[in-house]
Amino acid sequence: MAMVKRTDSVHHEEIFQGYGPKEWQTNLLRTVSRLQNPCYYHPAPLTRPRKKTQAPRSVSPVSPSGEGDEVLDVSTSRGDSIVPTGPQMGLTSTSQPTYLGSTSFISAFQHNPEYLSLSTPKMAHASTLRKAWSADFTHVFPRLVQLLRPLRLYEDLVTDEYHRSPFTVIPAPLVLTPLRLLRSHWDKERWPQEGLGSRITQSTATQLVKVEANMTTDQFYHLFTGANLRWEFVGLIFALAGLGASVSPRGSPLFSLNGKDELSSDAFAMEMAAASHACIEICRHYDNVNDLVVWLNYTYFVLASNMMGETSHQIYAQFGDLVSCIHAMGLHRPHPPESSIPFFLSEARKRVFAASYRTDKNLATFLGRPPRLPYHYCDVGLPLDIDDDSLVLDRFSLDKAIRQLTPDGWGTFNGGLRPATVIRLRYMVAMLREQVMELSLGRGSVGSRQNELQITYQECKRLWDRVPSEFHYSKHSWEVLGPHLSIISLVIHLEYLHTVFQVERIRCSESADAMTDLLDSAMQIVSAVTDFAKHRDREGSIREQYTWIGAITMFHPSVQNYP
Repeated sequence: MAMVKRTDSVHHEEIFQGYGPKEWQTNLLRTVSRLQNPCYYHPAPLTRPRKKTQAPRSVSPVSPSGEGDEVLDVSTSRGDSIVPTGPQMGLTSTSQPTYLGSTSFISAFQHNPEYLSLSTPKMAHASTLRKAWSADFTHVFPRLVQLLRPLRLYEDLVTDEYHRSPFTVIPAPLVLTPLRLLRSHWDKERWPQEGLGSRITQSTATQLVKVEANMTTDQFYHLFTGANLRWEFVGLIFALAGLGASVSPRGSPLFSLNGKDELSSDAFAMEMAAASHACIEICRHYDNVNDLVVWLNYTYFVLASNMMGETSHQIYAQFGDLVSCIHAMGLHRPHPPESSIPFFLSEARKRVFAASYRTDKNLATFLGRPPRLPYHYCDVGLPLDIDDDSLVLDRFSLDKAIRQLTPDGWGTFNGGLRPATVIRLRYMVAMLREQVMELSLGRGSVGSRQNELQITYQECKRLWDRVPSEFHYSKHSWEVLGPHLSIISLVIHLEYLHTVFQVERIRCSESADAMTDLLDSAMQIVSAVTDFAKHRDREGSIREQYTWIGAITMFHPSVQNYP
């Protein structure tokens, strides 16, 4: 009984007929390797055009510094920057290896650490991010205020991030509008450097982010931007700017925070990560838990995991902090009808929870550890499949947009995927992945395991029946969606296939007759990545930005954990 519909035109089991498990694994690895790393011949390799030197991206302060102003110097003072220099970048981490469970495909390399390149951090030690940011806030506040000076640079980076990435979680207007309001406020007031840190701290420490049912978006923004600027929002700006720089499509651009010293995109992202973490520590000091703190913790986690790697224990602990904030806010439970939560914020909370839930399942599967947001204690429905801008419409226009949704909350296709569409699809797959994790890591009895395996099997088959067909991935998606949205659809498809593969592994461990279905699932994964490899070579814009898809699949359980 196959988990996924068989492809009659290609008999995958015949391709590897006669090979034993090790030979099958070796040949499949070679096949995927050729797809991911094709050889190219250049007739005159020494005549390739060199990259043009790029001018650093820099924005002058809102107003010129006064003579007594402290100027942030990123490169000249070693104690003022967290960016490692010289041989420090090449140091080997001495962190203690942590537990990796049975679902973790990297557990196969525990005795060969040199193969763990998927999670190799870009810096020697995770603590480097916090090195120069002393716990003494007396010195931290002036540095954070100085880092705020190139606000237009941050605004450009954050705006680019939202326009370029379909993976965004926090609705765009709830970030871009207050960021623009902050810059406009400082354009009028000039650069209010003196006492600014104290005023931000005063707002953070004494004023509550009080949410009311009839609150407008402008009233919500007023709580944390402009004259009421809070460290939560400052940290969010830094984290989003770091993400914008770390995935910049411009190759390796140079950035300047003070108008003269240049930073690479990686070094800039590290500086932003350190600054945003300092803001988290300030909020923790004042025992703040609100929507902005949740947004900050989520965004910082994404940025820091890009740099430190998913196997870093500090990243694992940081996600625990995010989960603690989610539980403290009650975001894991639905809001009662009489709750005083405006619609735009209610939907934003659903999106952030759904994205965090999906991240939890990916992290738990990757490390083979129990999930920390179990659905048994969560009851949050899917966010509505509407555009970000629709969330902030007036009541009449919003009702009209909602009436256009299907009874299940799906929006029209219109030739693209909205951020909410991506969040919904990945949330649905993540709920299925949790069932598979319970089978893999749980301790249920043999009888209950068999029953749960059948239930999960049926859920796998029915998953895509609940999704409009235009949102399904196929080879034709590349023609309809374009390269970037097609890759997003492919990522969701691969997450689903990985879940199916895990179920097939369990079936195979209990019955040798399931081996054919396991091979079929593995070949579907390879086939999907083959599509990516073909289009990656045609589209230069996606060649570097999405290389991680091929890398992850190279070490996918379908290849490495073949039973």
